[in-house]
Amino acid sequence: MSGGAFDYQQYHIEEIADDIEQEIIEAGREIPKEVWEKNHWYGGTIDDSYRTYPTYERKTIDIMKRAIYVLRMAYIYAKRVDWMLSGDDGEESLAKRLEEDLQALKAKYPSGKFTFKEKDVYYDKECERYMLKDDCGEGAQGLEPGWRDQSGTQS
Repeated sequence: MSGGAFDYQQYHIEEIADDIEQEIIEAGREIPKEVWEKNHWYGGTIDDSYRTYPTYERKTIDIMKRAIYVLRMAYIYAKRVDWMLSGDDGEESLAKRLEEDLQALKAKYPSGKFTFKEKDVYYDKECERYMLKDDCGEGAQGLEPGWRDQSGTQS
């Protein structure tokens, strides 16, 4: 692992983006029985009003989707500066790698915010969470340009 000038704290930025992404994917979906039976915070039993994950207004979801993009951009900047300050990259490679990373971010999120196709959401029993197809358990890493939001329309 390279870097270290910031004690690797930039990874917390990426984790926040992943957590918000997960909230959006789960929003309004049924909480699988094995999850609420296993987790102590559900107490093993649950009444019908708590059998789904929280729902959010459309405007709130849009703000959260944009937050994911901005946080991922902040992570990229922090990581690249960290590598330069730690001596892993020089000033020229900082600019080059930053541009490459930002281009990859723009390709992943062409609308400037997180989007996905509803049909690509599934529940993974091993991970005990809803995921996107090709997710690999690390946030929505499998997204391709042109993905759509929950309604199936381009965001």
